[in-house]
Amino acid sequence: MKPFILFLLLIVSPLLFSQAKHQLSAKEALSLSNKYKEKASWFTDMPQYNNDSSAYYSAKAIKVLNRNESTHRNTLLQLQLELNKSKFYTLPNAEKDSILKKQWSDYEELDAEITENRILQYHYLVFWANIKLQKGDSKASLHLFEKALALIHKNDKPNVKARMTLDKALYYGLYGLEAEKKLSLKYLKECLVFFKENYKKYPSEYYMINAELQYFYATKNSDSTYYYLNEVKTILKDFKKPLCHIWYYSSLGGFQIGEKKYDQGRINIKKALELIETYQFDFYYAYCLERLGQIDYETKNYDQAVVSYAKARDVYLKDNDHYSAINALNNIADTYEAKGDLANALKFKKQYYTESLDSQKELNDRSLRESELKVNVLNQEKELTQKSNQQIFFIVALGLCAISLLLIYRNVRLKQKSNLKLAAVNHELEDKNNLLDKRNAENELLLKEIHHRVKNNLEVVSSLLALQSAQIDDQHTKDTMAESQNRVNSIGIVHQKLYQGSNLGAIEMKDYFLNLSESILDSFGAEDRINLELAMDNLDLDIDTAVPLGLIINELLTNIIKYAFPKGEKGTITIKMERQKDNILHLEVVDNGVGKSGVTHGTGFGGQLVTLLTNQLNGTMREESQNGTAIIFDFKLKAA
Repeated sequence: MKPFILFLLLIVSPLLFSQAKHQLSAKEALSLSNKYKEKASWFTDMPQYNNDSSAYYSAKAIKVLNRNESTHRNTLLQLQLELNKSKFYTLPNAEKDSILKKQWSDYEELDAEITENRILQYHYLVFWANIKLQKGDSKASLHLFEKALALIHKNDKPNVKARMTLDKALYYGLYGLEAEKKLSLKYLKECLVFFKENYKKYPSEYYMINAELQYFYATKNSDSTYYYLNEVKTILKDFKKPLCHIWYYSSLGGFQIGEKKYDQGRINIKKALELIETYQFDFYYAYCLERLGQIDYETKNYDQAVVSYAKARDVYLKDNDHYSAINALNNIADTYEAKGDLANALKFKKQYYTESLDSQKELNDRSLRESELKVNVLNQEKELTQKSNQQIFFIVALGLCAISLLLIYRNVRLKQKSNLKLAAVNHELEDKNNLLDKRNAENELLLKEIHHRVKNNLEVVSSLLALQSAQIDDQHTKDTMAESQNRVNSIGIVHQKLYQGSNLGAIEMKDYFLNLSESILDSFGAEDRINLELAMDNLDLDIDTAVPLGLIINELLTNIIKYAFPKGEKGTITIKMERQKDNILHLEVVDNGVGKSGVTHGTGFGGQLVTLLTNQLNGTMREESQNGTAIIFDFKLKAA
């Protein structure tokens, strides 16, 4: 009975829809179109993802609208652009460019005085500029991109400015040159702040930023790579686009394989493959198969490696990616060679060289045909040149007339000359400003790299102290080495915060104290029995102030953990800090431990260090003992 009803609905619904289209008012049609659009969007998310259903409802959302109705125009063209983006994955770039060129006239007719229309035109031109760039037509691409930016550069809305900055970052990143890559990184970090604060409203944009940053740091900094991958993981909890989940697991798996974490890499690559097979995607399929082959090769599971490489080759051949298919043959040959099967290794090496030569021959033939075409074009140009010689007499005559006109307008040209010089000077200044911006960005990256290297060197010092301590039997000496290690770590965290943060001149102290305190508690194994409370607002301080404060906190926490809570007792340590009037920085470190006993413990070096650092910061220190101990500081900060 149910199949019959479904069949009847499929026959009757187009008739009902056709009648409804003519009967609906403009407002009702727009409302119905929005409902179809929401349904189409619903089918782009997991677990109900279905590309055919999404395209079906997108088409219905377009069909119900009237092209001649002014209130429908913007929505209609917006839907058409979104449909293009979802359909263009499988089309060649030349065909995409042709479609966009034909459709542009519809967008060009929109009233540009209306902000929504300009924004729609902007998105269309940016999309078209990217297609042109992928096609290899960089000059036309730049023209379209500049035209797009001119449409909205005066729009001061934060979301519009952030989106424009993101589009610049993505475009320059796609452009590929080294200078443009640095610009891309600069723009990514500029718009990251806005989209991080509003990521639930703009999950797609925040996902793209973190994905691009992960690509940038993938071969440079493993900590940054994991950080941005974890940011993507956070987004994917609510962002249900299958392709984004596939990208995350394949990227994470590929990165883990590069770090020789083969078991973890295999788990994530298989998760990506499960999503690919569930939702019938072609993207990343061959890449994931190759990564499985790589894992099996590295773990000496050679038979399975051959199977994975062979499957990857089949996918590449199906997608007409002959270059990658040929490389897969080389991987298979290397696997057989590692296995000791020299006969098969030789067989696939021969096939690899044969196909490589055939591919190169095809490239050479194509180059020859292009050269012949150029020769024909040159011959045609010679014929045109011969014909143009017949017109030289007339050109000379026109030239004489032009000279006469130039003499007449000589005075006018002289007046314009000064204006042209002024324009040239302005243009030169603009170029110098752009160069200065690039140099500033490079210096910022260099300074971050310096802080990163300082942090790494301090970690080496800390590791050396730990190794030296492991060779010492005397417990007192071991404790002294551990305290020195914590002091080094407290300085290292400062440099870590500087290269990870957006402000190279200051450190956010609440986050710094939290990381430092957790590190110290962990070094003493006291994180489970001692509760840490930070009673302070966010406060930025310069490095010359932050480092001594970090060392002070390190010494005080070390002393409290060792002596305020003996025999593994539990307790609470509270750190308070605030900036008061007259540029006074007030700091309190309070514990609810056993209090002062009057007996001096240890060598007293820590106390001497705290006193010296307090004097260095132009401060005063006092102690209060009541239900524990409170150390109170007041520092007179230097004027900025």
